[in-house]
Amino acid sequence: MSDRLLLEQILELTKQNQQGILELKDDVADLKVRVTNIEKTMVRKNDLKYYEFKIAEHDREIFQLKEN
Repeated sequence: MSDRLLLEQILELTKQNQQGILELKDDVADLKVRVTNIEKTMVRKNDLKYYEFKIAEHDREIFQLKEN
């Protein structure tokens, strides 16, 4: 195999790798946007604890009202 042919193959493989990297960068950028949007709207453990606390508080209030 001549040096020129080998260099041409290496160049072609490099171009393919660069294209693959660009596609991956686009995919990662898209995923970052999607994850950011999910994080903005998702319920967190602390949110659930707060609601659990409020429900328990209201349950106690309802129980007290029924007892009176």
